[in-house]
Amino acid sequence: ADPSGDRDDAPAAIWRVDAGTGRRYASVSGDVNPIHLHPLTAKAFGFPSAIAHGMWTAAHALAALEGRIPDAATYDVTFGRPVLLPSTVELRTREGDGGWRLDVRSGDRPHLTGTLSPVST
Repeated sequence: ADPSGDRDDAPAAIWRVDAGTGRRYASVSGDVNPIHLHPLTAKAFGFPSAIAHGMWTAAHALAALEGRIPDAATYDVTFGRPVLLPSTVELRTREGDGGWRLDVRSGDRPHLTGTLSPVST
């Protein structure tokens, strides 16, 4: 999908985030926090189900802009509500000032908001 437009337009992408996302991310990142691995261990920490790692969400959003970002950039993100597993979330993006604004959300619930800004070299 073309990640241009603003928040009132159609999402740039819709992700169906399956229940195994947390386990797969743990296997490559080495972060084996139980809240990401299984619904039962996540419930022991007060979550209704396992949750996606915030860094997975940030990296997945950034990867959606591949080929459209400057060679040197600053990526700032703010995390909102966790992405429950499984779930469906939307990525919305807006290009401007040489960079990007983006957010990942479920309806009106933001999971991540971020900006990608060019760095002068």
